[in-house]
Amino acid sequence: MTATPLHHRPALLVFLLAAVLVFAFQGTRSLWDPDEGRFTNVALTMLDSGDFISLYRHPETFHFTKPPVTYWAIAASVAAFGWNEWAARLPNALAFLAVVALLLRMGRHFAPHRPWLPALVYATLPVPLLAAHVVTTDTLLAATTTLAFACYAIARFESRPAFVLGMWAAFGLAFMTKGPPALLGLAGILLFHRLQPGGPRLFPPLGLLLFAVVGFTWYGIVVQRHEGLLGYFLGYEVVARIATATHDRHPEWWGGLYVYGLTLGLGLLPWWPWALASARRIGLRWRDAEAPTRLLLCWIGVALVVFMLAKSRLPLYVLPLFAPLALLMGRALQDMPIRKARTAIIAAIAAFVIGIKVLASYKQEVAEALPPRIGDKLALHKDGRIWAEGLARLGVARPTEVCFVEDAARYSLHLYTGAAIQRVVFDGDPASRPLSDSYFDDLLVDDLKESGVEQRVYVMRPWAEARFTAVADAGGWRAVQLGTIRDRVVYRLERTTP
Repeated sequence: MTATPLHHRPALLVFLLAAVLVFAFQGTRSLWDPDEGRFTNVALTMLDSGDFISLYRHPETFHFTKPPVTYWAIAASVAAFGWNEWAARLPNALAFLAVVALLLRMGRHFAPHRPWLPALVYATLPVPLLAAHVVTTDTLLAATTTLAFACYAIARFESRPAFVLGMWAAFGLAFMTKGPPALLGLAGILLFHRLQPGGPRLFPPLGLLLFAVVGFTWYGIVVQRHEGLLGYFLGYEVVARIATATHDRHPEWWGGLYVYGLTLGLGLLPWWPWALASARRIGLRWRDAEAPTRLLLCWIGVALVVFMLAKSRLPLYVLPLFAPLALLMGRALQDMPIRKARTAIIAAIAAFVIGIKVLASYKQEVAEALPPRIGDKLALHKDGRIWAEGLARLGVARPTEVCFVEDAARYSLHLYTGAAIQRVVFDGDPASRPLSDSYFDDLLVDDLKESGVEQRVYVMRPWAEARFTAVADAGGWRAVQLGTIRDRVVYRLERTTP
């Protein structure tokens, strides 16, 4: 048996550490709405319907707010490993490890004295670790954009121009993961290429063809299939997010400073203060910086400017920047002695992240142990497992459909019950609903005309009960109260007229 070379052992240890940190308690915590429930629900609806092209949150409602890669990954994982939380989060864990592996590969160019250090930095940062524990598109986007960056770095710094083709294919995959935000890294590369002449040919026809095929084929199919979808993509998902406060995600002028300042300031601990103190070693001033540093500054700088100017801002939007930031910090710290005190701080941060994952996994028990005024604020009403257990106690463990009446839908229930989830309302105009992401799926009066009503359950706040029972009675149904789940009331319907 061949011994592992000494220079490979740190890299192997870093990768194993990353695997332990990311897989710890990955399947223990239940799904939380809205984000985890929504992403998982769309993927499970794919499996139910067999339609992997058009995206649905309910058989009657489209959900094109994100491209399909995340949904495909979740659906494939659940189909292979079962309907459980671990399978739903597995794509994120693998994506996190892919970033670590790519940083190990790139380390020789950005931190040649300790090529494993950028990967260690990334593997112990709180935000990437916690993001991999939440079902969203952002961790997969970080993996695909880091792959594109790695391909360009290899093409540029190893004189292997064929890797430019891989860069374009990776950017196409990133575009299929989250749309236009995936191309911010490409803008950074183009700026670097302009300011730092040389390197490979950046626009080979085959590369552009790969980008178009990988990145736009699905868009072309669904735009042809669904009239008006192109306008939705361009208007609601691009222009509205960048230039308007439509999505109400910290649109104030100071929103970027608040959201991204906190995310980066806390999420890059404990490494950024040490790296800042060592910044002179890599020359952050453009005229003093070497090419690898300039490439990182262009990638990070262009993306940050766009994020700050855009009106829609959430913490995980900047997650793809943590990989180049880890390279930048690893470059600054490659000659830093890692003493016992710093090792202890790194271990403490990692232990803190694991502690958060543990507390999140047992949120209900934590809430019960706290004073009511504090425990009630832990948003247990967003916990899909609690809802599923509540339905099971009421004798409806496997309904065909769960309808939330004038209330936010708990889409995470799809994983636990196998039921379709929909939101019904008393009043509304179905004809005026947007093509995708409508605030309701159906009118209650129309829902009661469909088949299979007896196998559904209806969930609502107490204030809606009187009107719900009146509408049901008018439609020939008798509303039977099954009980309550937290502060919601649960009903099923029985036919009263032939």
